[in-house]
Amino acid sequence: MIESEYLKLLIEKNSILKDILNYTKNKEFKISEDEVDKIYTYIEDRDKLFNKLYNIENKIKDFIQNYNIENNDIKNIIDENNFIINEVIKFDKINKEIIDAISNLLKRKIKSVNELSKFNKSYLGTYENTVEGNLFDSSR
Repeated sequence: MIESEYLKLLIEKNSILKDILNYTKNKEFKISEDEVDKIYTYIEDRDKLFNKLYNIENKIKDFIQNYNIENNDIKNIIDENNFIINEVIKFDKINKEIIDAISNLLKRKIKSVNELSKFNKSYLGTYENTVEGNLFDSSR
């Protein structure tokens, strides 16, 4: 009875891991600002899958702590789960490099926008003061 419940949880974990792997494997990103919304949605959707995985993982930990279960079916599913996790990690490394490159691109753009904004504020502030007669007013 306990083994079957544990095996059921492991199979459920396996299913979620496969979903994560397929979702991760099928996403391709380009190094472009246009990808930001796509990446944001990708991360949100993956978080939902990982939340399911964490819930199952907590239930599995209860079994591991309370029972010493050894069964070939259980061992096989654990090995498969570990393999899937390693595959997800491989794809994550690729995606992380692309996401980091986009992040750096955006940071440079934001820095450029901030510098432009500072310049505009400085120029427009001086211009407004001049037009209104507050600065460089020779009548004073």
